[in-house]
Amino acid sequence: MDGGYVQQDDSEDAEAMYALLGDVITQILKPGETLSLQEIIGALYRTGLRADSPEMQQACEKVIRLLARKMN
Repeated sequence: MDGGYVQQDDSEDAEAMYALLGDVITQILKPGETLSLQEIIGALYRTGLRADSPEMQQACEKVIRLLARKMN
């Protein structure tokens, strides 16, 4: 039973990370423009710095680490 619960948490965590990533991209993307991975990571970093809650800061850091792994 615990395995299902962990899987549920992972799924919710992934959804939250994708939602955060979508919000950040929506804020910085202009019509007809493309964004580099570095630009997205920079926007996430700035969002984390401006965040009032530690949870938002941690979420930004987690998504940054995920994207950074994609660069390698």
